[in-house]
Formats: sequence, C-alpha cells, structure tokens
Amino acid sequence: MNRRQFTRIKSPFPVLLNFGRNKYESFANNFSLGGMYVQGWFDQDIGDSCEIKLSFSDKPELTIEAICSVVRQDKDGLALRFTSMEPDSFLFLQEALLYKNNAHWCSQPDWCTPPPTPPAYSWKML
Repeated sequence: MNRRQFTRIKSPFPVLLNFGRNKYESFANNFSLGGMYVQGWFDQDIGDSCEIKLSFSDKPELTIEAICSVVRQDKDGLALRFTSMEPDSFLFLQEALLYKNNAHWCSQPDWCTPPPTPPAYSWKML
C-alpha cells in the first residue's frame, strides 16, 4: 500500500542547497508538494534547515525557492520537507506535478523534457 500523501515526480533536476555554513549542488531525483529527495552525501543532521533553489530550466521564472527541513538521511541522500515557499513557487510546483502526472487540462510547460540523468553522486560541496 502506498502511504505517500502527495503525488511525486521522479526526474532529476538540479538543486542548490544552502545550510548557512554548508552549501551544496546536487540533483533532486524525487519531489512532491511536500518535499524532495536529494542524492549525495551531506554533512547535515535531521532537523537542519536550508534554503533551496530547484531549477527546471536556465530561466529564473522556472526555479522554485523554498525553505526545507531535513527529515531523513541515508547513504544515498537527504529527504527534505518544505516548510516555507512563496505562493508563485508553490503554484509552479503544483502545475509541474499536474503536467508530469498527465493532467491534460494543465498547460504544457516548455521545460517538460528533463535534463539527462546525472551520474551517480553528482554533487559537490561549495
């Protein structure tokens, strides 16, 4: 039985994470209206907060900015929960989820083709 509360997109998109003293570039492989999973190794603890920028394109209007909290960490990456997000970012993420899950009444965004799959652990500490 699927216990997930939100519909998910399972495509890799670049994400910047800013934990204050630690900054990372990585890929969000799995995300929803509730949060996302970011691949890589991170020197962070459960409960740490960060600012994220999730990019669907080089265009700034196709970037989601949010505040997240670490809810889980495993050998492959971090699970982050969205704790704060501007309304425009939330609406854009909602439309992306509708489009990716075949809601045909949703307009087709110009970023619908995801970037190529990144190599495993394509992250770096800034």
